[in-house]
Amino acid sequence: PENQQFKAWQIDGTEYPVNAPVTVTADITVKALWEDASPTPTEYTVTVTSGGNGTASASPAKAVAGVEITLTAEASTGYRFKEWEVESPTGLVIANNKFTMPAENVDVKAIFEELPAAEFTITFDGNSGSGNMDSVTVKAGTNYILPACGFTAPENQQFKAWQIDGTEYPV
Repeated sequence: PENQQFKAWQIDGTEYPVNAPVTVTADITVKALWEDASPTPTEYTVTVTSGGNGTASASPAKAVAGVEITLTAEASTGYRFKEWEVESPTGLVIANNKFTMPAENVDVKAIFEELPAAEFTITFDGNSGSGNMDSVTVKAGTNYILPACGFTAPENQQFKAWQIDGTEYPV
């Protein structure tokens, strides 16, 4: 019946659980016994967004209050996971990518940040010329324009080109 759940079987006033052996020696009537059903616990939803630059999820994505939820974030290439931002409810604490489900829906956002670009140093070698030129630091992928030579050429020589890994680059 509505709001009831099965409790046990009854034969001649005696309760028998499911799978209890009953010796039958005459006709019997087996009566179902009911008890009040436990209320079904309310499940709440965890909504996870990322705002781009990666993906994020919760496991489980629905749960009753008190269940531990594990959050997972995976950054897109060129980004890294930074932090979880709780959008609701206020006061929810996420530690080590986990939280305990409160008795309400949860909205969290994975925040990703761009990885810093790698930087490289260009050092100038005078190759017997005198003087010095300061090194230059450039970001990876930068199209660097080689400067005019700042070294004093050796006697009876003039600047011809810069050489990088055996290849000449005239200015």
